[in-house]
Amino acid sequence: MNHKNSVGRPKTFEKDEILRLAMYHFWEHGYSSTNLDELLHAMGIKKSSFYRTFKSKEEVFSLSLSLYRKEYFEWMHQLQKQKGTKNALLEMIQSTLAEIEKSGKVKGCLLMNSGKECYLKYKSLSRHIAIEFDEMLNFTTNFIQKAQDENEIVNPLSARIIAIEYLTLYNGIVMMLQAGLKREDTPNLFLSVEKLLE
Repeated sequence: MNHKNSVGRPKTFEKDEILRLAMYHFWEHGYSSTNLDELLHAMGIKKSSFYRTFKSKEEVFSLSLSLYRKEYFEWMHQLQKQKGTKNALLEMIQSTLAEIEKSGKVKGCLLMNSGKECYLKYKSLSRHIAIEFDEMLNFTTNFIQKAQDENEIVNPLSARIIAIEYLTLYNGIVMMLQAGLKREDTPNLFLSVEKLLE
């Protein structure tokens, strides 16, 4: 990452840009396994610049989660415009399956990974994760409600129940893949998602 230097002046940077770098580092390594030096290296900034902008590693992690959610929402809205509401939901699952084919591993959802890591270990982060999850669930519920209103999804269950089951299926698939489920065993799992979104 390149920064412009001015004599006697600190390096300048876009806050979202360096938060995105932090987000990807946390996504790959988790919160507990990341020390401040590693985080500074990942963000491409010095400690002095870090503390001029942020209070702590915990704050950067919380902001990274918010950025992750924001970018996820933007991505889903783009897919919605391109493929329709229901197909956008299916594409999220398909992209995860494609990720493991391409890279041999699957990162899963940063928010869910963080919830698993921080639960009962970091109280303030757990509270923030719960808020972010509520935003994610509400977003998914509204997405599904729109698909029901447009008759793309005819499942008579409430949009919120479908959203909870959808997120449960998605994260269950990710966890099974992370635990070693073979790619050839995933088609039936995807059929379960398709059936839910009928």
